[in-house]
Amino acid sequence: MPLELKATFNAAAERYHERRPSYPDALFEKLIADAQLSESSQLLEIGPGTGQATKPLAERGFAVTAIELGNELADKAREVLANFLNVHVITNAYEDVKLPKSYFDLVYSATAFHWIRPEVKFVKTHDLLKPDGYLALIHTEHVSDESEDAFFFASKPIYEKYTAHDHPVNKDDDFRLPHIKDLHPPEGVDKSLFSLESFTVFPLIISYTSEEYIGLLATYSPHLALPAAKQKAFLASIKSLIDTDFGGYMEKHYGMTLTMAKRK
Repeated sequence: MPLELKATFNAAAERYHERRPSYPDALFEKLIADAQLSESSQLLEIGPGTGQATKPLAERGFAVTAIELGNELADKAREVLANFLNVHVITNAYEDVKLPKSYFDLVYSATAFHWIRPEVKFVKTHDLLKPDGYLALIHTEHVSDESEDAFFFASKPIYEKYTAHDHPVNKDDDFRLPHIKDLHPPEGVDKSLFSLESFTVFPLIISYTSEEYIGLLATYSPHLALPAAKQKAFLASIKSLIDTDFGGYMEKHYGMTLTMAKRK
């Protein structure tokens, strides 16, 4: 996905906070245990958005430094996290921010690490971590409902009509939603700097009304990047499909994944 799309989220900060799904508590408990965190641990978060993965760790008493590129997202995160004196949100690009080397026990990123420039993300993270520190990568995977994926196939013509020309990935006629069992750790982890320690999937199902679902879709970068008229028509078509063919509701299946890698 083009790196220039990473700036699109900033324009939808309020909607992003309201609509993006939260991560399961079990994911954070696994992260804490695997990274062997203690009350004195220093955490660095890359791309907190509005704090979906920041707050659960702040509530557990951890000190978090969060680096957010978008000023509107960062401001919303500060508002959400205002009661946590152990959280510091910095507005900057991860590639550019100056931070102490060998200082952090954990660097983590929730559905944001892929936006960091490839030549920077592993090298800089390695430099910032203490010896034997951990990198935790959290991803939101859109997965099969393990049945007929009726909504996916019903909505596919709408995606092809409104987004194929802007985003060639949507031209793939053979694309299918992956099954939970087929999910795997992200490719490209620099094995000269990190050793892969664990990979865990946390299934999650959320039911949305048509209005809630198009609100969620309006926070995704490919849709945010559409021209305004095309975006409006796309969202209206999805809403009409849910209202007409799915009784006004749809279930979205996710696989929230946690990849733990240890600094070499």
